[in-house]
Amino acid sequence: MKNNKEKHAPDKRKIRKILLILAASALAAAFLIPMMVYRVNEGLVEQDATVEDVDVSGVSEKTFTGSYSSGHMYADVEVTVVNGQYTDIQLTGYSGINPSRAAQVIDAIIRHQTLTPDEGDIGEQFTDIIVQKAIYYAIRYNYSVG
Repeated sequence: MKNNKEKHAPDKRKIRKILLILAASALAAAFLIPMMVYRVNEGLVEQDATVEDVDVSGVSEKTFTGSYSSGHMYADVEVTVVNGQYTDIQLTGYSGINPSRAAQVIDAIIRHQTLTPDEGDIGEQFTDIIVQKAIYYAIRYNYSVG
C-alpha cells in the first residue's frame, strides 16, 4: 500500500501534459494575437484609405498641427506652409507606425508638394495613410481627428 504522500503526489505525466498545453497556448497566442491585431488595423485603414490633397497655394505662412488615428495606430504632425508650399513637416508623436517609413512619406510630400505624390508605392502602406491623413487634417481643420 502506498503511503499518503505518494497518493497525493501529482503524476509526472499529467504535469508534462499540462506544461505542454500551456507552452502550446503561449506560442499560439504569441503568433495569433499580433496577426489578429494586424488584420483589424488593416480593415480600419482600408475603410479610410482615400487621401485627398489640400490646396495650400493661398497660405502665406502658417504652422498647422493635427493628428489621425485608426485602431492602435496614430500620427501627430506639425506642418509648416510658407508662400503656398510645404516647407517643413514634423512627426511629433506616433504609435503603431514605422517612423522610418513616415520620414520617407514626409520627404516625398515636401519634394512633390502634394499629399498624394506619384512616387513608387507612397500611399499604399498603413504608415503612409496614417501620416497623409494626419497632414490632411492638420491643414484642412487644424485639429486632431481620431
